[in-house]
Amino acid sequence: MLYAVSMTEHRTQLYLDEAQYRWLKRRSEDAGSIAAVVRELIDTARGASGTAEDDPFLRYLLIEAPGRGPSDTTVETLDEDLYSQ
Repeated sequence: MLYAVSMTEHRTQLYLDEAQYRWLKRRSEDAGSIAAVVRELIDTARGASGTAEDDPFLRYLLIEAPGRGPSDTTVETLDEDLYSQ
């Protein structure tokens, strides 16, 4: 079976003790795979919601595209433009 990975994904390997593996295996019954459980745990620990709206920097880059805002952004005003509400 051929597995395609996008350029932004990384393949990794980790070693688990027996209890860790059994726990992940039980959780994977609902999630579909151990990899899906690990990704979900990482996202939860990061507090990731999966949307750019929750991250000021991503919101700025993806939603409020640079150069299209109400005022010009410069190096001097970047922090204020990104993080002030």
